[in-house]
Amino acid sequence: MATTGAGVRPDVTLKLSQLQNLCKRDPEGHRTDYDAQVRRLQSECHILSLSPSARPPPQLSELIQFAAAVSSSSYDADTINMVSNLLVCLLLGKSYDAATEEQHNQNHGVGSVNAGETTTSKSKKRGKYVDHFKFSDVIMALPTSALNLHRDVRKSCVSALILIRNKGKLPPLKLLELFFRIMAVIPDKGLRQQLYKHIVNDVRNINKKGKRDEAVNKNVQTFLHKVVGSTVENKKNNRNKADIDEATEFAAKRAVDMTAELYRRRVWTDERTVAILASGVESIVPTVAAACMRFFLGIEEKMADDEDREANDLWNGVQRIDYHEHSRKTKKRAKQVTKQVRNKIKQQKKREMELDTTDQGVEASRKLYPAIELLRDPQGLAESVLKRIQRTGANSFRFEYKLLAINFVTRLVGNHELMLLSLYPFLRRYMGGHQRDVTQILAYTVQACHETVPPEDIHGVLQTIAHNFITERCSGEQIAVGINACRAICARTPSSLVAEDSNTLNEDESSGRGASSISVDVEAFARDLAGYSKHRDRSVAVAGRSWTNFIREVHPSLLQGKDRGTTGSALHRAGEKPLRYGEQRVQSGVAGADLLVEYEAKKAAYLRKKDESLKNGKECVDSESDSDDGIMIEKMNDDVDENEENEEWVEMENSEDEN
Repeated sequence: MATTGAGVRPDVTLKLSQLQNLCKRDPEGHRTDYDAQVRRLQSECHILSLSPSARPPPQLSELIQFAAAVSSSSYDADTINMVSNLLVCLLLGKSYDAATEEQHNQNHGVGSVNAGETTTSKSKKRGKYVDHFKFSDVIMALPTSALNLHRDVRKSCVSALILIRNKGKLPPLKLLELFFRIMAVIPDKGLRQQLYKHIVNDVRNINKKGKRDEAVNKNVQTFLHKVVGSTVENKKNNRNKADIDEATEFAAKRAVDMTAELYRRRVWTDERTVAILASGVESIVPTVAAACMRFFLGIEEKMADDEDREANDLWNGVQRIDYHEHSRKTKKRAKQVTKQVRNKIKQQKKREMELDTTDQGVEASRKLYPAIELLRDPQGLAESVLKRIQRTGANSFRFEYKLLAINFVTRLVGNHELMLLSLYPFLRRYMGGHQRDVTQILAYTVQACHETVPPEDIHGVLQTIAHNFITERCSGEQIAVGINACRAICARTPSSLVAEDSNTLNEDESSGRGASSISVDVEAFARDLAGYSKHRDRSVAVAGRSWTNFIREVHPSLLQGKDRGTTGSALHRAGEKPLRYGEQRVQSGVAGADLLVEYEAKKAAYLRKKDESLKNGKECVDSESDSDDGIMIEKMNDDVDENEENEEWVEMENSEDEN
């Protein structure tokens, strides 16, 4: 640093770190030096825009960070807007010309922005402002000049824009659109991770406790919905997977991952978030649709695991007590140990109390899948996904994707009790004895059964399971699986055990979906499965006994007398049987009203008897033995009975005296 006298300023034009410190201390005094560095940055960016593949100068990254840090902390919004637009033009492969922009602003009535007045407010007052952040569509594409930009320069520009955003000088939606476009097009793994992490953390910071901004959330969710919706086929676009490029597919996948991550961290848990992922289920890109379906099927388990992990970490931290075994014993350390032990005991009692007071019945009755409960149109979504996997040419989908779609559709049907009658014949196609993952197909079938499903569809499923699993040619494991599946299905749809007028199970008879029908006696079907309780294979015998116990409780009339047992015989004499399809038990009055009538009759009889005794001059029962409502309380006699008073003590002679 050369000096010529006491009153001469040091030359710091080439030392950016020192100039940054001086600009923060005295912004107006070093404005000339700062403007010189900005003009230098503009010239370097103009050179790179002409030849983006050229190697950048070594100090360009430092110069970019200097301009972003100083403008965001020391100067007005006009300077910040100019620097941010310069960096955006460099990332997008555009040529930034300050004179052209100034002329454009003057033609539209936009002058220079004063200090303390933002660019957005000024543009609203006077006219249209040049906004390099704004994109006309959501198609993820960049010019060739932007793709050829050096990775170090691109990373420096992104870091500088993130720095300006973290100081609150840029709106979040502008950077979101830009970063999504860069993240989708540029195949840089490190840059993609940096952008993804920044977007998630930025949304989390916006929604911290006490400063939740619903307007920003709505705008960001609208943008993410557009990105995901660009891969959805509808009546307007009629697009297929060949029309979607790799960048758009990656952007939609990242938007889904980002939305799911924010839901998992309990930042976005509203209906708009679920609507974004519900639109992704209908995407024609299998990876995007699969990610959305996995979200609805497993997000609650992941959130529960996160809560358990946090609770365990807190508990493990409380359990660690530093006894200072290898240090000097002082009064202060002894107090610390006592406090830690006391806190551990307190937390242990609190933990035990929480475990003891947990009502499993209430928890079991609650909805287990709140994300699925927030869907706006579950019926239409289930029909759309089922139609896709049923469509001709759907063999292009992998079997794992079909299995995931079946799981999602059956979860929707079971949770919302939907009427999707074409689902059950489709499931029967995958119930072969040698079908891949047939146990999962059976579990999904049980998941799709509920009380509003017609018995004809359930009968067809039961017949398919019986023909493919519960036969002598099948192994013991297959028979046990088939019996357990039939029991689970009938437990969810008890009306399927009630015989109709013909007392038969007709396959697809009422719906007219089959020309021929196979009829099976309901009673014979139940007794046939109950006969496996004495099978030589242990697993089959256990499954048969489970079926027998289930029929005893639900419809004991279907079993033989020897299989009903004591409880089943009593229920059979009482006429216990499940309700028919569509039948309901209607209450004619308030439940328990007969007990109230009986109580009032007993009370009136007691009061009448008491009044009669008073009229006849007899002594009334002590008032202490009467309750307020007229129910007599048994008098407690603590005195010794008269017989016990008259009895004398009998002395027993000692055995030693007898000897």
